[in-house]
Amino acid sequence: MNPNFIKKVLFCILFVSFIYSGFSQKPKIVTVTGEADIELTEDKSRMQVKDEAEKFATIDALERAFGTVIIQGNSTYISNKNTGEKIESSSGFNMIADTYVKGEVVEVLNKNFKDIEGTKTTVDGKTVKFVHIKCTIKIKAKEKKEKAVVFTASPLSCNNLKCQTTTFKDGNDFFMYFSSPESGYVTIYLDDKITAQRMLPYINMPPVYENGIPVKADKQYIFFSKDPEHDYFHGEDVTVEKLELFAESNQDLNRIFVIFSKSSLSKPKLKEKLNEKVLTEMDKEEGYKMPKSIESEEFQHWLIKNQQIREDLQIMPIDITIDKF
Repeated sequence: MNPNFIKKVLFCILFVSFIYSGFSQKPKIVTVTGEADIELTEDKSRMQVKDEAEKFATIDALERAFGTVIIQGNSTYISNKNTGEKIESSSGFNMIADTYVKGEVVEVLNKNFKDIEGTKTTVDGKTVKFVHIKCTIKIKAKEKKEKAVVFTASPLSCNNLKCQTTTFKDGNDFFMYFSSPESGYVTIYLDDKITAQRMLPYINMPPVYENGIPVKADKQYIFFSKDPEHDYFHGEDVTVEKLELFAESNQDLNRIFVIFSKSSLSKPKLKEKLNEKVLTEMDKEEGYKMPKSIESEEFQHWLIKNQQIREDLQIMPIDITIDKF
């Protein structure tokens, strides 16, 4: 058989496979209907109430198609509106009327508004009339997919890449390996479902590093190491804190969030003494400090809101365990 013919056949197969793969990765578009009604009150115009009803009808449609977004502890879940099943998700989200949804509108096919009149009893026993404006909307929608993470990150139990692990013991030192094919900025948080502690930037870094540690493309970093070869600040007034993990129960499950962006990322509002109760007097005398922190659910809201406005934002969640004994 002619070898050139074989090459042509192989090329055709690969080309068809590539086309099929490209189409198969496109998000599926669904048609779905949603509805909502909002009361027409004296402090709002009819146009304002119609706009509000349309937004909430759109949210209802997207939630029917892709589920309801629930933030709980250090996790974000998608709950099926019909079955109640809850699945943990790291997907990208959209935000409409301060509500997170897992989909986006491709096309509005139809929308209708209808006045609903009735009466209600006030707290002082009076019967008054009310008017609700109901919106029914039919849309084409697609699921919001998560962005691919291009950087590499791994927890370490020593300041060497051979010590990669997600299992630690109480009192173990903690290090983090990081490398990215693109230059940018990195921040790291540890979340215990109650608070998210900012581990990187370090506690006492100059203000210039408040919104992320600059990293160079293709360079390998090991953070939280005091070794000279891991000094990335070239004589600047930067103190690298030794990071030690501890467990409050027999086994703690924590989540590390490694956050990378091409430009610096404005930090959330952090508190200095949110977690200090876990330190003993001896710990304080020995100079141990807790990182600045934020409540876990506030941290999740901050992450999702930034995903809406930052195309360059990449987030890697890593679960670790800390055993007491």
